[in-house]
Amino acid sequence: MNRYEEIPHTADTGIIAYGSTLDELFENAAFGMFDLMADLSGVLPCRDRPITAVGDTVEELLVDWLGQLITEAEIHDLIFSTFTVDWLEEGGVSGVAGGSPGTGMTLIGPPIKAVTYHDLAVVEIPDGWWARLVFDV
Repeated sequence: MNRYEEIPHTADTGIIAYGSTLDELFENAAFGMFDLMADLSGVLPCRDRPITAVGDTVEELLVDWLGQLITEAEIHDLIFSTFTVDWLEEGGVSGVAGGSPGTGMTLIGPPIKAVTYHDLAVVEIPDGWWARLVFDV
C-alpha cells in the first residue's frame, strides 16, 4: 500500500493518504503533506516536537493534527520527516514529529499554508483507511 498519492487540484494541491490503521493514516497524511513541499528522503529527524490535536469527528481530528504540524514547523523552522501517533481516540490524537531545520532547505513544492475542509473525506475500507485532503498553498 502506498503512503499517499498526489491528486490534481486547480488552485491548491491535494493528496489521498492511506493506512492499514487509523494511526498509520494520520502518519502517512502528515508525511504526504510535508513530502509535497520538500524531498524528505534527505531529511534526518534530529529534532522531535510533541503534537496534540482535538476534534469532534475523525475528519476534524485529521485537519487539526495536520494544522498543528504546520504551526510547529513554522514556529520552530523545521521540516518534519517522521511522524508517530502515540494515541488516537475519540476527541483527540497525540504523537511526535521528527524533523530538521528548514533554513537553507530547497523546497520542491509551494509551502502549504493550511489544511482545508474542501473535498475532505476519511473513509474506512476493507484493508484499512484512506483520506482525501486539499491544502491551501
